Amino acid sequence: MKVMSKAALAALLVMAMAPFDAALATNGTSPNLIVGGDGEAAACSTDWNAVTTVPGWTVLRGNPSVVCYSIASFSTPDASAQGKAFIADGPYGDSALQQRVDVSTAGAAIDTGTVTYTLSGWLGGYGVYSAHTELSATFLDAHGQPIGSAAAVPTVTATDRGLSNAFLARAITNTVPVGTRAISVLLRFVDTGASYNIGYADNVSLTLSTPVPTPTLIPPSSTVQAYDHVFIVMMENTTYNQVIGDTADAPFINSLANRGTLLMNSSGTYHPSDENYLAVAGGDNFVQGAIYYPNIHVNSPHLGDRLEAVGKTWKAYEQGMGTPCNTNKNYDSYYGPDDAPFINFTNISNNLTRCQLHLVDLSQLDSDLQTAATTPNFAWLAADDYYDGEASGNGSSASLQVQDGWLKQTLQPIFNSPAWTGQRSLLILTWDESASKLNSSGNHIATILVDSAGAVRPGYGSSVSYNHFNVGRTIEQALGLAPLTANDTFATPINDAFAPATPPPSAPVLSTATPTVPQGANIVFDYATTGAKQSTSNWVGIYSAGNTPGAQGSIIWQYVPTANGNVAFDTSALSPGNYTAWYLYNDGYSVLNGPVSFSVSP
Repeated sequence: MKVMSKAALAALLVMAMAPFDAALATNGTSPNLIVGGDGEAAACSTDWNAVTTVPGWTVLRGNPSVVCYSIASFSTPDASAQGKAFIADGPYGDSALQQRVDVSTAGAAIDTGTVTYTLSGWLGGYGVYSAHTELSATFLDAHGQPIGSAAAVPTVTATDRGLSNAFLARAITNTVPVGTRAISVLLRFVDTGASYNIGYADNVSLTLSTPVPTPTLIPPSSTVQAYDHVFIVMMENTTYNQVIGDTADAPFINSLANRGTLLMNSSGTYHPSDENYLAVAGGDNFVQGAIYYPNIHVNSPHLGDRLEAVGKTWKAYEQGMGTPCNTNKNYDSYYGPDDAPFINFTNISNNLTRCQLHLVDLSQLDSDLQTAATTPNFAWLAADDYYDGEASGNGSSASLQVQDGWLKQTLQPIFNSPAWTGQRSLLILTWDESASKLNSSGNHIATILVDSAGAVRPGYGSSVSYNHFNVGRTIEQALGLAPLTANDTFATPINDAFAPATPPPSAPVLSTATPTVPQGANIVFDYATTGAKQSTSNWVGIYSAGNTPGAQGSIIWQYVPTANGNVAFDTSALSPGNYTAWYLYNDGYSVLNGPVSFSVSP
């Protein structure tokens, strides 16, 4: 437990830095305006391979995690202030977090030009690795536009750390620009490609020398609609770019992406499989390492407990199970009891009556779908290890054909059922993990939401960073359930899937609400097209100002496979200056819209 206040810690850090004006640096009268800057509210992990939720922050890139100090030995500036946890880049390389601080209540004081700020933190890394952490602040006016250049805290190099596992205190103090109404704080972990979980931060703090209300760490708000029924299907071992866009091998899956909302920046939380199932069902990976059924024994609440607590019904339908609660893994038929995660929870595995009531063969789904009353409020649908894509080829062409056929056969009866046609029902289709377990893959998977109520945006692509904890939180919101752990409590629901749909455009559209962004922040573009111009191979490219598609190459680009949505680009690799974005057709250089001009500021 930390014994020093964040404001006092910030003052101590600044006094330790030179050549700062001590009178200015210690005169802060606001509290620490960063929430979750120390990771103490998180379910910190003692497993380097696990992703956790980072409370209070928005993930812009990668899969950052909160790690327990007990995982290794670290040198810190003050052992009494380190607490139990710190923020790290996570298991899949470079990542970035952002937090926007509202300082509008201090606007009058700020506009006198005399208010100062102090941005500070403990920055560190692991051993000889050159990974480092960048902490910066961008000052925004009342319209959200940057004022001047971003302010960056001096970083900590491996040499600074003496090539050891260490954190060092870093801070800057300066005057808040006149006109500032919000401050965007960016925490980036960079140059982590040599390994993983090798860039760190703790005790991130922002204080002002004027009163500002104390911020409170609260769970993210939700716009998820209420549903009578939620169905989830988790397939296996398929990377996003293997399935999305492959309309030859996976036409049904891609049709679902066009029918509903496709999460284009979705990821698993672990390698291997079972821990990802647990993340949705229980809000945590729970185990450390490649542990499988029957060696997983979780004594914690799960979605089934939460459903029963509010009088709702649930079942897991598993292909090949045969008799209810069959726990005998049959390798000949590819059936495994852990194809749905609930058997790993001891209050199911140790209670035969309860287990037989809720874990049943997939063949029972058709009879349960005959009426809305017999359709459970929550249903987990599990293919066996062949049809879920694993034993059939891990996202290969053959595997995609097998998955696509199984999904079409299994889901169509749901779409025809009274629960779907007469009530509000939501389907979430996702995968447990990417086919590759290499860190460079980022565990990138596809996730698709489709509903019967017209609340999910059709043909929409979201570039927001989501993982299985966000999926679990969305299920909880849809069915009115309390969260299970800090991971799902502080995970943002998949809100943009439920935003109001916009009318189809009369012509292709590409636009940005932020024509100026600081280097290292994301530039986000909204895109839309209809009819014959819609293609799973449409793409958006970034070019230097004056360059044109086809004549010169793009600097960075991304596919935008849906009819409409948003696409985000990390500007870390873009030098300060002017750029254009172009919306282009079907893997070629036919212009759908553009150029859209934007600039990257220092």
